[in-house]
Amino acid sequence: MIRYKKQLTTLAVLLVLGGCNAEGDAPVVEQVEERVALVRTLEIEPEEVTDLAVLSADLLPRRRATLAAEVPGVIEELSVEMGDRVEAGRVLVRIDTRALRQQVAEAEALFVQAQDRYERAESLFERRSITKQAHIDAVAARDVAQARLGAVRLALEKSEVKAPWSGRVAAKRVEVGDYAAPGQPLLELVEVRRLKVRAPASAADVPYLRIGAPVIVRVDVLPGEEFEGEVVRLGAELDPDTRTLDVEAELDNPEGRLRPGMFGRMEIPRQTLSAALLVPLAAVVDFEADKVVYVVEDERARRQIVSMGPVVGDRVVVTAGVTAGDRVVVSGQQGVADGQRVTDVEES
Repeated sequence: MIRYKKQLTTLAVLLVLGGCNAEGDAPVVEQVEERVALVRTLEIEPEEVTDLAVLSADLLPRRRATLAAEVPGVIEELSVEMGDRVEAGRVLVRIDTRALRQQVAEAEALFVQAQDRYERAESLFERRSITKQAHIDAVAARDVAQARLGAVRLALEKSEVKAPWSGRVAAKRVEVGDYAAPGQPLLELVEVRRLKVRAPASAADVPYLRIGAPVIVRVDVLPGEEFEGEVVRLGAELDPDTRTLDVEAELDNPEGRLRPGMFGRMEIPRQTLSAALLVPLAAVVDFEADKVVYVVEDERARRQIVSMGPVVGDRVVVTAGVTAGDRVVVSGQQGVADGQRVTDVEES
């Protein structure tokens, strides 16, 4: 142990002597220059911002109808193709109308006959030339003929499948010559000039939702564009599995650029913050269990723990830890230590 201490002492003396100059002067002590970090900073100023709930959304047709056959028969006419625009009341499909028109003609003839017999019976009954029972039979025959005529006319009307409202043909299930049974789907019609946008909102967003609230819808296939709408329906209860509430908005689509089935995002305003302090999300650093930013004071970086509020775009509201006028490091913070000297590259 004594020998080891002597060796350390000798080494220390040699190190000191090695620092002397040639004339034997005092040893020269070199000062290590402090490293300066190059950063970019941003001075925080209070501003008014709107906190948005951004929800993943699906675009749906405002209305969808499956048009089915109401009478049996062969498809005689089919006047539309998939994707065609149709107006309300237009005849889209005709089913076996020739046979039904013959039935209508027959029922009209029988009604005329029954009506004539009724009128003669009425005249004879007034003169008491026929019994009351004969008069009742004539009235009943007239009513039955009238009812049958109405039934075949209704069947003829139902043989023409009409558009209940204006829209586009989303699917065609039959062709001319096919036999249609009652209830068989023929066409699918959707309304696309106005669309529904449906999204699930988290339980935290529910207190801010209201019918009539304005929304902005963005779709992935049309980047940079936004479409305005409003909330028209809210779910009655939260889904027990996902703890989300269905939100439905509607928006106009007069040019038809948006199509049902597109995926997008619905932005709903939750609250307006009048004097919010915002920093870029990139300026916030994870330090152990805390979120921190670096505030520059007297050209030195000071690590500051912060509390964060809602995210607004690529920035976040800081609710505690910074004050208005602070200069926060927004670039280069990953290479900065607490108390280190920094230089703002934009000011140098």
